[in-house]
Amino acid sequence: MGKSPPEKRMKGVARVAFLAHRAEVEAELNAGWPIKAVYERRAEKLGMSYQQFHRYVTTIIRGGQPAAPHIAPPPHHQPATQPTRVAPPSASTHQGSVNAGQPSGRRKFKHDPSEKPDDFERLIGPDWAKK
Repeated sequence: MGKSPPEKRMKGVARVAFLAHRAEVEAELNAGWPIKAVYERRAEKLGMSYQQFHRYVTTIIRGGQPAAPHIAPPPHHQPATQPTRVAPPSASTHQGSVNAGQPSGRRKFKHDPSEKPDDFERLIGPDWAKK
């Protein structure tokens, strides 16, 4: 009649398969083979994804912690009940200036939209002004 549902894999089966091949995997990695090449040679025997294989290599063989690329630790520990508050910038910092935060010795730009008689020659150059 109909197809039977796919069998659910028991938890830990991939880990057992990895441990069965651990000595061979470790020997190839120590010989300089890339993790991807080692995985591709055993992919069907292991029955796990490359990501899982990489996690097992990292944790079991190399003894490290698997990296969580999308989760960054908080900069410092704070209780979850108190939200972080950022103080608004004070009015004395800006002092109503357009050039707030710039060193005072710096020359400031002042826009003058009116055209002066020597602007063309000064901006384009004396040779172009005569043409």
